Amino acid sequence: MFLPWFAQDDLSAWEARPVAAVTVAGPQSYSYHDLHRRIVAVEPPGPPLPDGPFRTVADAIRHYDIFPARLGRGVLRRPVQVGDAVGLRYYLVPGVHIFFASRVYEVIEEELRSGFAYETLQGHPEAGQETFAVTKDPHNGAIVASLQAWSHLAPPWPRLLSPLTRPLQCGAGRAALDHLEHLILERHPL
Repeated sequence: MFLPWFAQDDLSAWEARPVAAVTVAGPQSYSYHDLHRRIVAVEPPGPPLPDGPFRTVADAIRHYDIFPARLGRGVLRRPVQVGDAVGLRYYLVPGVHIFFASRVYEVIEEELRSGFAYETLQGHPEAGQETFAVTKDPHNGAIVASLQAWSHLAPPWPRLLSPLTRPLQCGAGRAALDHLEHLILERHPL
């Protein structure tokens, strides 16, 4: 849904929508499969520090603060829970924004792994699923942020637009890891 910059985000319009049928059908031969992973910090070995880098990234993910402000803004009603719709106001070009949403189908809250996964709703420009997570290696203390997804353009968008949209999608994945790493540097300066 294209929006002018001044329009309000309306998550309620998306909350009753079903998961897109093309998403339910699963990945296709023309789907893209992405895995963006990066060590964003290192804590001492063992469990995560109560206010350390692991918790900083885990909290950002649960509050859908994943993308840098220059790309877009996550919209949600509360920290993500299974069944919730989460929206993204994506800044396409100055003054023109796109708003779309997905439904959370898994929340991960383990001692050494935290995050969530969603699948696109009917009306989203992409069909697919994506998982945002952070893990801690208890042996070496490495904190790894990751985004894993499969996706393809959803009808009515023709696949021939993929060469235009694919660089934006890949760039958003890298920018998300940059953003999560930057949050750590802001809150835990060296």
